[in-house]
Amino acid sequence: MTVSEWADTFRRLDVKTSAEPGQWSTTRTPYLKGIMDAFTDPFVDEITVMAASQVGKTEAMYNMLGYVIDQDPGPTLMVSPRADDAKSVSYNRIRPMIEVSPVLSKYLPENLDDITKLEYHFDRMILYFAGSNSPADLASRPIRYLFLDEVDKYPKFSGREADPIKLASERQKTFWNKKTIKVSTPTTREGYIFREYEKSDQRRFYVPCPHCGKLQVLLFGQIKWPREESSPERIKNERFAWYECFYCGKKIEDLQKQKIMQSGEWIPEKKEKNRNRGFWVSSLYSPWLTWSDIAAEFLKSKDYIELLMNFVNSWLAEVWEEKIEETTVDKVRNLARDYDEGIVPDEVLVLTAGVDVQKDHFYFVIRGWGYYEESWLIRAGRAEYWDDLVEALFKTEYKRLTSNETLNIYMSCVDSGFRTDEVYRFCRSWSDKTKAIKGVEEISGGRFYRANKIDINSRTGAVIPGGLVLWHLNVTQYKDKINRLVTSRDPVKWHIFKNPGEEYLAQFTSEHKILIRNRTTGRAKEVWQKKKEASANHFLDAEVYALAAADIIRALNIRKDGAVRVYQPKAKGEEHSRQEWIRKREGSWL
Repeated sequence: MTVSEWADTFRRLDVKTSAEPGQWSTTRTPYLKGIMDAFTDPFVDEITVMAASQVGKTEAMYNMLGYVIDQDPGPTLMVSPRADDAKSVSYNRIRPMIEVSPVLSKYLPENLDDITKLEYHFDRMILYFAGSNSPADLASRPIRYLFLDEVDKYPKFSGREADPIKLASERQKTFWNKKTIKVSTPTTREGYIFREYEKSDQRRFYVPCPHCGKLQVLLFGQIKWPREESSPERIKNERFAWYECFYCGKKIEDLQKQKIMQSGEWIPEKKEKNRNRGFWVSSLYSPWLTWSDIAAEFLKSKDYIELLMNFVNSWLAEVWEEKIEETTVDKVRNLARDYDEGIVPDEVLVLTAGVDVQKDHFYFVIRGWGYYEESWLIRAGRAEYWDDLVEALFKTEYKRLTSNETLNIYMSCVDSGFRTDEVYRFCRSWSDKTKAIKGVEEISGGRFYRANKIDINSRTGAVIPGGLVLWHLNVTQYKDKINRLVTSRDPVKWHIFKNPGEEYLAQFTSEHKILIRNRTTGRAKEVWQKKKEASANHFLDAEVYALAAADIIRALNIRKDGAVRVYQPKAKGEEHSRQEWIRKREGSWL
């Protein structure tokens, strides 16, 4: 049997805790079928459910537990945020479920002393309950099944121990057929459930429009109501809101909602096979809420930050983000100027490059710099091999727009996050033109970069003269600077060549700056993060590294004063074969 078949046959809801007591029926919440049946898929090890509150996600988890007790017993641990929560779940939710379902109550022991608030000793298995703040309860027993409820409310550390989820997962090591179920309403991108959902195959529930038949995910932006109506109470009571089909634009009324749910299907965003099955459910799918209920709740919440945060998390099942800075594709496309890729505008004085290293390829940009931080994108591309990168960066001369003069790349920054040994070897081979870099979120003293010598004599421990230097870049500050340059209007500072590729535009605008608030203290910090819909940010990273290269050689300081200098910096003990200083005179670079 699948879990949904088992629940439809045997699960009964008790009078005390259920709004609809009696026999369970999956047709009431059709979206739960795929979630429950993933439990009996032998390929699936983990199930991640990121869902709004009161959509049935916890009941689906209880159905899985009932299935375990009846069909496939094994030692089981159910974890709640706190020890008191664990006792409450045990006494007020699980025990009534077992007692009112005859197929489960027959497994209760004759001696009821074997049933405590934190342990149920059935005739064929043991069920444990624990709070995430109790390391002793999390780490003391081997378990096959692990149920984790409301994981975003767990502490980062369990007492003096490590991550409570990691502690509990360690108990499953001896079971080849283990299952882990993680369920929670989301909070922020740093929350556990969002990070786990990102690792999963990211399934969303698609329903057909009753008019055009097109499958679509239900999203809040498609809920509409009359413009002249602004009263939440009137919208809710008079049911003024409707759902507008994304494709044909026709109204989907509340009475049609349950019908389209029956024909819905779970479709993964990631097509490759994944043992972590992820599900996302918002309140728009709830059979207990109308479109007007949701619209009214938004109108009540939109002017109050704490209420809006709750609406986004608990109703829309989305992570909370307060956007501060954002660059759109249209804004960047407007920065295009009348020159082709690979051509250097006459105002450019020096070229730098940035390289983002991936597991089996590279993304690179080449940018030209002029007076007063003005810059032009010369090239943005992808290279498959190191030789291709050498050809693009060091063996190609880039021709000026109106003359036969050519420029070479003066300095490049190469990311060392992937294939670190290869990057170091590459930077040693081209030491006069490259810097090995590593991005960090913050550097003490608010500096943009710092350099560390990493070539050490293994026998003496002394620094090797002329050895490789690793440059740590404050990527947050560099992204802030790029945003300022991109949004500069008087004069425009940031340019790109005409007809840029869609991939470059999408990746360059893949992040936005948000505020992350501590729910306890209310303090906020600003961070750059990928937008939810963005897939990659490699060209943005490459632009950061090209900007850092210009900063390191002081190309950002070029002024029209007749004797401008570009500096080739070196850490103490670092040697270069090239000149440290290059002077700009009338004519060309010497």
